[in-house]
Amino acid sequence: MDEPTPRTNTLGALVDERGAALVLALMVLLTLTGLVLALLATSGFEPQISRNHSHTVRTRYVAEAGLEYAYAVLATNVDAWNGYLEGASCSQGAVLGAEGSSLPGLASVHGTFTVSVRNDCDAGDAALTGVGLDAAAGACDPTAAGGAARDANCRVIVTSIGTLGGMTRAVTAVVSRTPLPPINAALAFPGVQADVSFGGSRLSIDGRDTAMADRPGMPTGRAAAVYGISVNGALPALETQVESALARGGAEIRGKDKAGSSANASGVTTIRSDGTLTSRALLDFVAAVIPKADVTISASPGSPHAVADLGSACATDARSDSCWGTTSSPKIVYVGGAPADAAGISLRIGGNSAGAGILIVENGAAEIGGSFRWNGVVIVTGKNVGIRYLGGDQQIYGATIVNELNARAAAGFTSNASGNGSLLYSREALDLVQNALSRRLVTVYHWTDQ
Repeated sequence: MDEPTPRTNTLGALVDERGAALVLALMVLLTLTGLVLALLATSGFEPQISRNHSHTVRTRYVAEAGLEYAYAVLATNVDAWNGYLEGASCSQGAVLGAEGSSLPGLASVHGTFTVSVRNDCDAGDAALTGVGLDAAAGACDPTAAGGAARDANCRVIVTSIGTLGGMTRAVTAVVSRTPLPPINAALAFPGVQADVSFGGSRLSIDGRDTAMADRPGMPTGRAAAVYGISVNGALPALETQVESALARGGAEIRGKDKAGSSANASGVTTIRSDGTLTSRALLDFVAAVIPKADVTISASPGSPHAVADLGSACATDARSDSCWGTTSSPKIVYVGGAPADAAGISLRIGGNSAGAGILIVENGAAEIGGSFRWNGVVIVTGKNVGIRYLGGDQQIYGATIVNELNARAAAGFTSNASGNGSLLYSREALDLVQNALSRRLVTVYHWTDQ
């Protein structure tokens, strides 16, 4: 067998290629080995990467659970926010609950959260809340300015820090509340008109605290009395107008003495021009509440809504539009439409009717006949508005507010001579509304996390 002929290079030297294949094979094997080792190393990190991602996501969920806990506490105790702010500064929150709280029903190995709450009075908080810094009197404390330990503008900032597997995530949000407007009378006229007509002598307007189980005229509540009737504090002439109406017609009016000497005054001495409740505050409250109504009805003086035997469906179908709330489950009911140029009825209630919660009638009058009982707040507001009590037995436990925006209107409040109506201030009924509807009156917005 012939030997292969050696190849010569350009210089004429012989080139021997024997063994080149082995070197090339070793180089390829070395390269493949490196790739395999790199792949194995990368795959070894995959469980750690997956575990870190899982912990990151779960830690965020734990932080959100802490935020939900804070919401539940603040919404359930709307009158205790200042107490939760004790020990906080404008930049550093006070711990809400216990530090390192576990998720309900789970051990701490599944994650813990720590929640803090502070008032929005630190520089830069306005960008977070969307309103000015809480440094003045506001809807939640009209008597004093907001500060580190006092919420006046109805907003606080909550931060929840979730911890799991050595990782932490923080979620910050703004919690706001819509408080009931300050109630200063059993029957209030914070608007620009207070036209009234008291027919007969069986109408009772009582600013003394009446429990929901009390009979009219026999109050047992312990809260401070309010005026029987209040009018716009900037329009004292309305006070004289109401006093003149009382002299012409029959009605029993009791409550706080406008001179401040008695909580059991009667007659004109419990009718007062008072600025505690303003038309603007009421309009702000109505605007905040209407979008959260359980029952919304479009009506106008030209197309009134008539209903009878309200509450008859509550026992079998609490969600029915014919059920306007009960003491165990109050509702927000809104009846209204565009303002009309002339006065007229937007809502007619008859039969044997009852409801509980917040009843708002906008831009029209409410005509109430038959047997009627409401626990909570009844508000009529807008142009050419009013309440008309017809013959029967009508009772409102809580507060009644007529907010007229048209100075030329002549509706206000009227009662039929054959009626047996009662407008009674009840702190118990007002607390029922504020507490039972708290989750609709407290909202969370502007979430940020890190």
